[in-house]
Amino acid sequence: MDISTIPLATVVIMLISMGVSFLSMGINRLLISRMVGWDEYRSIQQEVKEYRSQMMQATRNNDKKTLEKLKRKEAQINRMQMKISKPSFVLIPISFSYILIWWFFLTPVYGMNPVAYIPGIAPTGIPVLYWYMLCSFLFSTLAGRIMGTNPLQ
Repeated sequence: MDISTIPLATVVIMLISMGVSFLSMGINRLLISRMVGWDEYRSIQQEVKEYRSQMMQATRNNDKKTLEKLKRKEAQINRMQMKISKPSFVLIPISFSYILIWWFFLTPVYGMNPVAYIPGIAPTGIPVLYWYMLCSFLFSTLAGRIMGTNPLQ
């Protein structure tokens, strides 16, 4: 298969989902910088990650003393999580654009006709809804990694 046989809709939908994903992650990063501060955001993420790890370890080991100590810190951790989740809450209406783009633009233009083909997996084609969702998940993950907005692993 050469590039001339790829349906134009495949590329158009990929580019739309890529644009929306990078725009969304860019806005998210801007909101984090303005509402929390980038260094504090990373610091809180790290502290929450360590807390969860300690909590899981203490639960596995049935270490009641450590669990009690960690329980006292739970309210503080919850406040910290709320602080770093505020930018995400502001971003929710913008994320709704995914559905609007699909509903008002992609479906009327392409209908439920196949817009992408994956040999061996979907040789009969993938409808616009599924192709857009697949591209959106892919590019949102990539954009989050590139812009550093994904939670620490």
